[in-house]
Amino acid sequence: MPNWLFVSIVGSVVLTLALNLLPMLFPRTTRRAQERMIDDIRRQQERIDAPEPGPRIRVFFPWKFMLIASIGLTLLVNLVAWLARS
Repeated sequence: MPNWLFVSIVGSVVLTLALNLLPMLFPRTTRRAQERMIDDIRRQQERIDAPEPGPRIRVFFPWKFMLIASIGLTLLVNLVAWLARS
């Protein structure tokens, strides 16, 4: 396996793990972020219950899928690059 492919895959996995382990290292910050998110959700629900004129956009981020897709896309991009060099 080429060195650049190994570094890219390991880097992607390390970054993914780091972003998932940071909440364990900083629980107070995570708790505050969670409380802010809950407040935002409550405000959004209040806006839905009493709609104001104008567009409403709901956004949903499936974090587990995003992690798996990130690793998968990293592998795919590196595979294509490796095949292009061969």
